[in-house]
Amino acid sequence: MRLSVNVSGNLGDLDKLFDDYTSKAARALTDTVAKASEDMKADVRSTIRGAGLGNLGKALDSAYYPGARASLHPAAEIYVRGKARSAAKWEGVLNAFMDGATIRSGKGWLAIPTKQCPKASRGRYMTPAEVEERFGPLHSVAKGKSILLFADLVAGRSGGWRKGTAGRTAQGRTAKPVLVFVLVREANLRKRIDAASFVSRWEGQFTARVAAAIDKLGEGA
Repeated sequence: MRLSVNVSGNLGDLDKLFDDYTSKAARALTDTVAKASEDMKADVRSTIRGAGLGNLGKALDSAYYPGARASLHPAAEIYVRGKARSAAKWEGVLNAFMDGATIRSGKGWLAIPTKQCPKASRGRYMTPAEVEERFGPLHSVAKGKSILLFADLVAGRSGGWRKGTAGRTAQGRTAKPVLVFVLVREANLRKRIDAASFVSRWEGQFTARVAAAIDKLGEGA
């Protein structure tokens, strides 16, 4: 069978219609990908919080390409932000929670802070060296394969911990031993982030969003 199509009229108008549609399609696709990149970032951060990992998701950011310029081939990514060394560190932490891992210290012991461990800037727990520098020597007690580290601390009136001083003792606020670290040879991190499930979910969402954007564009044609 032979099919013939005859086109009449001004081909310049046809070229203009095609260019207009292509331009609108590029804008629609780019805007769709831009919105998806922000939604993906919010979703993965929520997933990480839901796994009990607090604000670890803030190490992630999103970007879309080519940016403000519209394109028929836009792209988006979720990445670990920061300079190379810092990004590699947080990427390793995320990978450990996505795959599970056994962590060992090159110095022999890992110091795991307890909930009673004093905190430093930005809400992070102090290291053993920082606790000793601020509150005085730590006391160790062996327990099985672990070592418990205690610090002599005074509970602050408005929260947190204070160093035992003569003035506080005179007020009846005596320092008491508080468990601040547990030393272990190794720690096993279980898998807590299901990355495959997240990727699968967003593959479906992304396809649906692109299809909806194209359909909407066709309705306005």
